[in-house]
Parts: sequence; C-alpha cells; structure tokens
Amino acid sequence: MPPHHAHDDSLAAHGLQLVVAPGRAGDPAFERHTLAVERGFYEEPPAGEALAQLLEAGEADGRRMVDAYAAGDDPAASRPVATFEDFPSELTVSPGVTVPAWLISAVTVDPGFRRRGILRALMGRSLADAAAAGMPVAALTASEAAIYGRFGFGAATRWRRTHLDVRGEVRLRGDAPAGRVTREEPREIGPLADELYQRVRRATPGATQRPAMTAIRWEDRSRFKNDGKGSGLYAAVHRDEAGRAQGIALYRFKGWDVEPPTVTMELFIALTPEARRGLLAHLTSLDLVERVEWERAPEAGWVEALLEDERRMRTQRDGDDLYLRILDVPAALGARDDLGEGEVVLTVADPLGHADGTWRLAVQEGAASVAAAEPAEADLVLDVADLSAVWLGGHGAAGGAAARVASGLVEERVPGAADRLDAILRPTAPVRSLVGF
Repeated sequence: MPPHHAHDDSLAAHGLQLVVAPGRAGDPAFERHTLAVERGFYEEPPAGEALAQLLEAGEADGRRMVDAYAAGDDPAASRPVATFEDFPSELTVSPGVTVPAWLISAVTVDPGFRRRGILRALMGRSLADAAAAGMPVAALTASEAAIYGRFGFGAATRWRRTHLDVRGEVRLRGDAPAGRVTREEPREIGPLADELYQRVRRATPGATQRPAMTAIRWEDRSRFKNDGKGSGLYAAVHRDEAGRAQGIALYRFKGWDVEPPTVTMELFIALTPEARRGLLAHLTSLDLVERVEWERAPEAGWVEALLEDERRMRTQRDGDDLYLRILDVPAALGARDDLGEGEVVLTVADPLGHADGTWRLAVQEGAASVAAAEPAEADLVLDVADLSAVWLGGHGAAGGAAARVASGLVEERVPGAADRLDAILRPTAPVRSLVGF
C-alpha cells in the first residue's frame, strides 16, 4: 500500500482522489492523462502513431503522473480532473556545474473543479517527494505567471521573442567569419545536434536537459505532422577550418501565405563567436526570405552588436521564462562555483517548510560555505520565491535583491546587505533557459 499523505485528505474532502503513477507508454491511464493535458492547453488531441510517440517520449523522460480524479474513478478508464507531471533532470547553475533538478510540467485543472485546493494538493505532493529524494531545486515554465509564487517559485530567467528584418543586404560588422556553413538534413545529424546542445547546456546557467520530444522535433521526426515523414525543417551547420562542428541552426519556412516571407528558428546554438557570426550570416542571406523569427531568442546584445543596422532586430515580447523553487538552501547556494567574494546572513521564509531557516553564506577565495545561523544575525529576510528568483542572477527586469528591498518584498536589516547579496550572486555567464519542457 502506498504511503498516506495529507494532500490525499485535502482532496478527499472534495470527493476527489490523488493518484501518483509512472508514465508508461502502454498504460491506458497515461494515455488518458496525456489526452487531458492536450485538451487542457487547447491542443488538437493526438491519435494513432502521434499519440504513441508522445507517450514513448514521456516514458523516456521518466515522467510521473500526479493527477486528481473523482473518488472511485479508475484511472485506466476515466479522464483526470487535473493533471500534473514531474520528472528528474539537471539544471546548470554555473558554467560547467550542474545540480539535480525536479522539473514540473503539464499542469491543468478542469474549470469545473476549480477552487477546491487541487493544485495546492498536487504541488504539495510533488515538492514533498522532490525534497525527500534530495532534489535541491524544482523548476517549471508558466503559462500564467501569477500562479506559482505562492508555492515558492520565482522567475529566474528571462525570455524574448524577436524578429530580424533581412530585406535587402544585411551587413555584419567585422571580418567575414572563418569556417563554413553547410545546409544538412536534420535526420542525419541528430547525434551532432545533441552533442552541441549538451556542450552549450553545461556552459549556460539556467539550462536544463532537453526532453525526448524536443530531440524528436529537432530531427524532424514528429508524427504530429506529415506522419513523421518530415515537416520542412532545415539545418545549417557551422564547421571551423579544421572541419569540426561548432554550431547549428534549425529553422522552418512558415509558408507562402505568410507576409513577409519568414523563417522561424527551432534551435540556434553556437560554441564560438565564429560560429555565431557564420550562422547569422547564413540566416540573413537566405533567398526569398525577408524575416527571421526567434520564439526563444539568443541572449540580448550580441546579434544587435554584429548588425551594422541594429534596428533590424526587434523584440516583440519580453518576459519571465524559467521559474525555480529552492528546496535545499545550503545545497543550492553552495553548488555555484562562480560566486563573488563576501558574506551575508539570510533568513528564508518558506510556507511549505522545505527551505525555512537562517543561513550564513560566506565566499572566500572562490570557495563558498553555507551554514546555519541564528535568526537574530540575519542581514536580510526574504521569501523562498525571492531567493529562488535571484539565485542564478538571471532575473533581468524583475530586479535582484536590492530592487526587491526597494519594493518592500525583502526586509533589509543591515544597510547594504541586499547589494552585497547581488554582488555575490552576480553571474559570470548569461543566464537563460534553452528549451521548454
């Protein structure tokens, strides 16, 4: 018999039951769960081979269902009234340094069952299991930004959607890029795309492991379009003068009914400045194309810096991206190996109890230590959501600890303590999430 949790009781009071089970491709409950997720996000429900592929990818990720059902319903024969998935992964916290991370996805609640504490029960169970498994942090991306702060999540990275005007001659600053760019078939370079992604991921704070379905899309094998025979994805690979691959761009033409003629980026990763320049030169010289769109654009600055006319690059939307939730303060703070010198004492308030406590963070000669301290020693008092947001230093427009003091969200008991914390946490590389999950 599975262990009993208080979250089960909270749902039982509303005539509901919480069911936790691994996602298995041959399990009818996982199929019904997946169809409920697609319906919850207003997607066309998959069937046949497309559904089978999605289920297999979920199993490959190690996804777990944490769902709510009407009391007495059989998950193999009933649709859940709320869905929730979690699975273990990795998060890069400093260049070259990763920690285990608990990823959360596919969160939906049937509108007819709102205001019954369902999300609180599902989230509470998931985070409790993550903490029990020794996970230092949980992560998610949010379709609605206001939902997850009450559970201790803070927006830790930023995201922007851009378009690049490539009409006429697009001139790049500097010398012509070394190496060469060739157009190749996505299906033939899957291992290469994975190798490059892993190298960039491990160097990029805020990046997570790519899900199995993302790998399928990058190889243009998704059965959601054209029965998996290909959907018109293109791959451009940059190789240096020694023939070694240093970058890849995956893109798709949006169709002749779209004005202006546009390609949209599926992936852009580069290991070197030459690869960035070479791939950008390729994208800005595509025949018959007048616009390049990035749904998840590269970090702000370098594209604009390369363009003689930086006004060609326009941001259409900028906002929060990856939300983090620290579960173990010493493990999270101590994992980063690029912290600045200094010392600060933090009292962390966590309504769920996982991160509650007072901690002394001290960094000397590049080595960090995190030890328990007395509440009376605290320089700053902050909610776990705020600490989670500023932890990697990629908070962007939302501001660091000092901005949160100014807005009254963080209590500064010792003048200058927030500035000290911001200086300690300042990243040494751009912080961004590379893929969704």
